[in-house]
Amino acid sequence: MIIKDSLICIGYISRSHSYKGEIQLTLERKIVSLKRDDFLFIKLQGQYIPYKIENLKGKSEEPVLKLQFVDTYEQAQEIAASEVYTDSEVLPEESELSFIGFELIDKHIGTIGKVEDVQELPQQIMLLVDYNGDIKYIPLAEDFIDHISQENKEIWVSLPSGILEI
Repeated sequence: MIIKDSLICIGYISRSHSYKGEIQLTLERKIVSLKRDDFLFIKLQGQYIPYKIENLKGKSEEPVLKLQFVDTYEQAQEIAASEVYTDSEVLPEESELSFIGFELIDKHIGTIGKVEDVQELPQQIMLLVDYNGDIKYIPLAEDFIDHISQENKEIWVSLPSGILEI
């Protein structure tokens, strides 16, 4: 059974692509490339429905997919504009997205909070962390990182003073 907390939104279905039920996916995250036989989860009416990729073609940032059990233009239209998710377990360990759910711990302050999301901004990659009820953007910079424990799902950092007040 899939756990909702382990799913990461990677984009959305931008439109149906053909009368055979193909759809065009717009990826909002740079992730491991999609492959045939991978599963994607489409959010429909609050539920995460798994769909197996039968075929894919086109650009890597906007691939055209043929999903199992989506065989007509009408079926493709029904899922158009829906968010698409993947399981964080399939992300490679070196992917920044695999840090979602990790505990961020500062050397001086202690536990800051869990990483809620990772966003790639033009300047750098940012960790979004819930700190005292507010979402804080913490730069994922080598200068700040002391240690990353994959086993304990922890990121140990030494943040500059005042960064959490921004």
